[in-house]
Amino acid sequence: MSAMRIARRFSAPLLAALLAVGGTLPAIADIPRPDRDRDRDGFAEQAELGPIDPLPAITERVSQDGAGRAPRGVIVETEVAAIDPVQRQTFLVTQTILDPARQLRGVEVHRPEGQGIDTQVLAATQDTVEIDGRRVVRRHYRWAVQALRGGEVTLEFQRIDFDVVGTAQSEFAWVPVARRLAVEPLPAHLPEYLPVTPALELREMQVGELVAGEPGEWRFVVVGEGLSEKALEQLLRAQLIAPTGLRIDEPTIRPAPDQARAESMGPLADAWEVRFSILPAVTGGGDGAREARLPAVELPYIDPTADKPGSGIDYARSEAQMVRWQAEPAEQRLDAIRAALPWVFAGLVGLVLLGLIARVGWRWWSARRDWRRAQQELRSAADPQALRERLVRVLAALPQPMVSSVRSAFLARGAPTEWLEARSTLERLRFAGDEADEEAFRASRETLARSLPAGWFR
Repeated sequence: MSAMRIARRFSAPLLAALLAVGGTLPAIADIPRPDRDRDRDGFAEQAELGPIDPLPAITERVSQDGAGRAPRGVIVETEVAAIDPVQRQTFLVTQTILDPARQLRGVEVHRPEGQGIDTQVLAATQDTVEIDGRRVVRRHYRWAVQALRGGEVTLEFQRIDFDVVGTAQSEFAWVPVARRLAVEPLPAHLPEYLPVTPALELREMQVGELVAGEPGEWRFVVVGEGLSEKALEQLLRAQLIAPTGLRIDEPTIRPAPDQARAESMGPLADAWEVRFSILPAVTGGGDGAREARLPAVELPYIDPTADKPGSGIDYARSEAQMVRWQAEPAEQRLDAIRAALPWVFAGLVGLVLLGLIARVGWRWWSARRDWRRAQQELRSAADPQALRERLVRVLAALPQPMVSSVRSAFLARGAPTEWLEARSTLERLRFAGDEADEEAFRASRETLARSLPAGWFR
C-alpha cells in the first residue's frame, strides 16, 4: 500500500524511476519513450507496425478486446470499476498483461485519458502467478480516474508497445478498446471543490499543550476518496471561526505520513493531515479564564452511492472541544511565588520557634549541668572551712551572683528554710575547730548540696 500511495502522490517519471531502481517492473507506466531501434547486429532491423485504428467504445466493465497486434499468447485485459460513475467520483481502472511464454522484455504503458477525464497513477507491479498449471508473468497497472463532467464521456486507452525477447523483426503494439461512460451529473449549484466519496472521516483530533502567548498546535486526519489540498483548504476556511481568547491561523495540509490509516476505506482512499497553529491569549478567554472552546469541524461531501447523489449533503463531523492553557512563563513564576509565600512564611516562623525552643532547652540544660556540678563540688568538701569556701565560690559564679551573706538577701532570692539553717550551722561549725561535730557537718553539707535552688543557675 505504501508504494501505491507514493505513486499517487508523485508524477509518472518519478514512479518509473522508483520501479527501475527497485527492479520490480521493467516497464514504463505512463510516459512514452523515444522510438527504439531493434538489434542492429545483423539479425534484426528497425520495423514499424504502422497506425492502428482503435475499436469503437464499449460499455462492458471488463474486456480483453483491442486493436493492433500483441505477441503470441499475450493477453491484455482492462477493467473499469464504474461504467456509470457520478461526476467527480473517483473509480479504479486496472490494466493486466499476462505473458504465459515469458517472452516480453519490456512493456510501455500509458495512463488512460479522454475529454473531461482526470487520471492519477496508483501503482505498477509485476509478479508471477499460476494459471492452468502454468507459471505466467503478470504485469498490473492501476489508475484513479475521475469524470469531471456529466453526460456521455469516452475513456480511451493508449497504445501499448511490447519489447519481445529474441530477434523479432516486427513491431508489436496493442490499443485496448475504449469505454463509453454514462456519467451522472451533479447539481450545478454545488461547488466544484466538494469531495465526492462514499465516506469521509475525521480521525485523531489532538491539541498539544498550550501556554498563553506561545503558539500551539491543533491537528487531525481526514480520510476519504477524491480529496485534494485545495478542496480541504476551501472546506475548512469556510467554517472555522476562532473563539474568544484563541487565534487560529491558516491550515497546513499535506498527505499523512502513514497512509495505512486509509487502507480500511479501500485503495482509492487518501489520508490527509491537517495542522492549525493556535495562539492562546495572555488575558484568557471570554470570561478571563484561560480556556476556550475549539469549534466543531463539519466537512461536507457527496455520497456517490446515494439514490440521488448531490440531492443531499453528508457531513463528517467532530464535536467542539474545550481547551485550557497555562499562564505565560512570567505569570507562572509569579503564581509559583505567590503559592510559595505562605509556606515560606510558615517555614520562617517554624525556624524561629525551633531557635527559641533550642535556646531555652540549651539554657535549661546548661543551668542543670551547672547545678549538678555545684552540688558535686559542695559534697566533695572535707571540712567546714572548705565547704564554706566552695559555697562562696558557687554563689559568686551564679548568673546573678550572690555576694551578700545577709539572711534577708537569701530569703529574697527564694532560699529554702532548711538550706538557710544548714548555712547557719556551717558558720558555727567553722569556728568550732577540731571540736566540730562530724555528724552535724555531714548533715549540713548534704542539706546545702541537696537544697541548693536550681533556679539560681538559670
